[in-house]
Amino acid sequence: MPRTIIALLFVMLFSGARAANVSFDDIRRNLEHNSSAVVQEKVFMHLDNTCYFVGDTLWYKAYLLRADNLHFSDMSRVLYVELLNPDGLVVERQRVIVSSRGYGNGCFVLQDSLYSGYYELRAYTRWMLNFNVSEHRYTRDDRHAFYNNAMAHDFFRQWEGLYSRVVPVYGKPEKAGDFTYKRMFQRPKQIAVKALPEKLNAAFFPEGGQMVKGVPSRVAFELTDQDGRAVDASGTIGTLKVKTDYQGRGVVTLTPDGSKPVMTVAWKGRTYKFDLPDAADSGAVMTVADGRIGIQTHGLQPGASYGLSVLCRGVLKYFDVITPDNNGRYSMAVPSLPTGVNDVTLFDSNGKILADRLFFVNNHDYDGGVVSVDVPATKTYSPYEKVNLHLECDSIDRPVMMSVAVRDSRTDEPTYNDGDIMTDMLLGSELKGFVANPAYYFERDDETHRHALDLLMMVQGWRKYKCSELANADFEQKRYKPETTMSVEGAVYKMLSVHEVEPDEIASWAEGTGMVRRQNSIDETTLEEQAETDGQTETSETVSTDDTGNDDYENGQTDNSPIEYDNINSANADLGVNHGGLNHEVLVEAEVIKDGDVAGITQKTKNGGRFMFQVPPFYGYAVLNMKAYDEKDSVRMNMMSTKDRDALNEDAYPDYYVKRDLFYPRFPSKYSYYQNHAPETGDTGLDSISSLSMENADHLLRDVNVKGRRRGRRAIDYTRPAYVADVYEIYNELTDYGLSFGKFDMRLFPVRACQLLYGNMGRYISFNVDARINGKMFYRNYVPDLNNKGIMWDNFNARALYQTLKLKRLDKIRVFSDYEPRNEDADMEARRQNADATVELVPIADDGIQPTSRDRHIILHGFNEPVEFYSPDYSQRKPSEPSDYRRTLYWNPNVTTDAQGRLDVSFFTGSKETRLRVSAAGVTSDGRFVRTK
Repeated sequence: MPRTIIALLFVMLFSGARAANVSFDDIRRNLEHNSSAVVQEKVFMHLDNTCYFVGDTLWYKAYLLRADNLHFSDMSRVLYVELLNPDGLVVERQRVIVSSRGYGNGCFVLQDSLYSGYYELRAYTRWMLNFNVSEHRYTRDDRHAFYNNAMAHDFFRQWEGLYSRVVPVYGKPEKAGDFTYKRMFQRPKQIAVKALPEKLNAAFFPEGGQMVKGVPSRVAFELTDQDGRAVDASGTIGTLKVKTDYQGRGVVTLTPDGSKPVMTVAWKGRTYKFDLPDAADSGAVMTVADGRIGIQTHGLQPGASYGLSVLCRGVLKYFDVITPDNNGRYSMAVPSLPTGVNDVTLFDSNGKILADRLFFVNNHDYDGGVVSVDVPATKTYSPYEKVNLHLECDSIDRPVMMSVAVRDSRTDEPTYNDGDIMTDMLLGSELKGFVANPAYYFERDDETHRHALDLLMMVQGWRKYKCSELANADFEQKRYKPETTMSVEGAVYKMLSVHEVEPDEIASWAEGTGMVRRQNSIDETTLEEQAETDGQTETSETVSTDDTGNDDYENGQTDNSPIEYDNINSANADLGVNHGGLNHEVLVEAEVIKDGDVAGITQKTKNGGRFMFQVPPFYGYAVLNMKAYDEKDSVRMNMMSTKDRDALNEDAYPDYYVKRDLFYPRFPSKYSYYQNHAPETGDTGLDSISSLSMENADHLLRDVNVKGRRRGRRAIDYTRPAYVADVYEIYNELTDYGLSFGKFDMRLFPVRACQLLYGNMGRYISFNVDARINGKMFYRNYVPDLNNKGIMWDNFNARALYQTLKLKRLDKIRVFSDYEPRNEDADMEARRQNADATVELVPIADDGIQPTSRDRHIILHGFNEPVEFYSPDYSQRKPSEPSDYRRTLYWNPNVTTDAQGRLDVSFFTGSKETRLRVSAAGVTSDGRFVRTK
């Protein structure tokens, strides 16, 4: 099915079930109440540069605004900023303090260990995660890897509308300070990526959401090639001639008559035929053109009245009840509306949406605030020269705090993201997907640009502020509250009796098989399994069974005979799935240790094991210890008690499974063509341009060019992992997402770690994992090809390896895989007898050990402390040898103009001749934007 403009055609505009006598006044009151109570937030990130090199520092200033009035947010005080690598894995996550004036700032150091490529900067508040949520596809087997269904559902979530900025990161210069060549090196893979065959694609977007038979309907269309790049072409639909206007987009008006309309396009010597969407027998068609809103109904109840609403950034701006004439027609002038994306919706008296349309209104009240600089772009500065710049913001009548960056324009990178804080807040953040060249739509207010902007609305327009969210979800009912301080929240669950690893079974792991001796370490009572059927939750008593379904182990009564299992994955399959919460409340004790200071709290859980406690804010890292126990055991289990002898024994069983709630997005968005490609060489106004990209044959790629067609499998380059992380941190994330149940399981850790990083690899089948340590293979979760054993543990000491696989002995986990979460739809080879991912466990050097715990022992990330930008003073002495290779020469995230918007800045250039380019961003106290074009 082709994409449509709106995400839902049938949603409720009022709370609760549909009532028989709901009036339009009821719907209006609900929209008015909820559009003011459920205000969303917006983020914009101002960066110091347009591209980076490995080894650089990326500086940023974050602006957090209310969506309704574009003033500084008075809700959230905590912002999460993430740096994702080209594969889509999080390299670093920062927690940033948001001031009362709606800003925060920080930086990412692009470590030498990083690969070059296109990196994503993602930012969001916890409050923003209440909106635009969808479910990533997963299977029953995926769900059964979790403690219960709810944890699986929380893991397999994805969001639209979070702030995202993609920047190129080039390889480290071979000679310090030599930025002449911009190189990206492809991460080494076992299988070369095959270029996509040349192909033309088409997508159609009926205005208002659908075509209706017998009614003239405008349909926007978009033509792209196999890589998602816009294609300019012409064609026909029947006798109608059609052509693209801007970025491969166009619009055609046709009247469906019951036959199947087909678009025919000739492109590169081939003829393509595309079916348009089917037309409905009855319904409504909406048009917005030439300053008027038109409605045409067909096949609906004659003389019926309809509701017409217009929302702007989630706030109701217009509401009326309309009655079409006898021919089903209605027309009205577009009412007075705010500047920005507006959403007009037509619905009947039952709240059923009949048509929906996004359109842009420009009252030119945001045209001011442009920063001008008194230095020509062609002026060249000498090395170590002092620079004095005078900046002025037009149309500013009060002091404004803003961020200012001055960079060497010789290394600028042309980009399709040429917008600023105004274009992002008014346009880009309101639409689905990446908006290429947003500055174009604000160049001029003429017919050409207005038409291109309207095509953008029809193609990338979507229902960001769903009426169902505004009407059905009260502020108090949202899952996440605006976060104002650091807190830890989660729940306590019953501890499951995980079948312990016996040292002798490790010998069979490299073959993907083994045996397990069932333990009776703790009493295992009847488990509660919740089955969800058609949205109804039923609770029934179940018992653990073996892999054949026999209930020989009912109520935890087991024998000690060894039980063989088919492969490592099924070792704990008899534990059952979908375990519920506690049936009685317990005590949760937590302590935070920071620089020798200890803050502790003990509280009783609520609502079936829930807990939440605030953490004193701190910079950097601290240690969080948590445990849960029954009140009767409070003396023995207290963290400070010497009677709890097993507290530091990772092999001991906790009394309960203590789980934090982690809300971080796990699944990255796929890049559009315009996010990871640079514009073609042309008149960009830049001194030096490069059209290199990861898919461009001009790139210097190590190992293999991305365009290569060779399909042979290569050996893994164990010197260059796809991802590196701390073992204990990965284990804690597994536990907090529900993939590990409160006790380290070395048998499943390699597989679970890959599931944490890669989800389900976008597959309906499981994926294969190898694991190695000290250069030798010791583990497979599948039966391998006997001719592909690799270097395995022959005649090794199983007990020595057993001890090495303890948390206290493991340092890093290194993962090797061709798979990229960002491109899960890519054609990736899958073989039953080969690994899809290889995990390498790295022990602590020199047989070292680290502290471990029977209970939760977590390195807690605090706030990121702002770092001062390096700005040397060469007024007294210049270096004897060139050493200052700064590309960003000046960065101040918090500088304030005078009342007339004027500002003077001073700094010194580096060790090269320099041409300057200035960028600035800011927001006034009354919600106006300051920016450089």
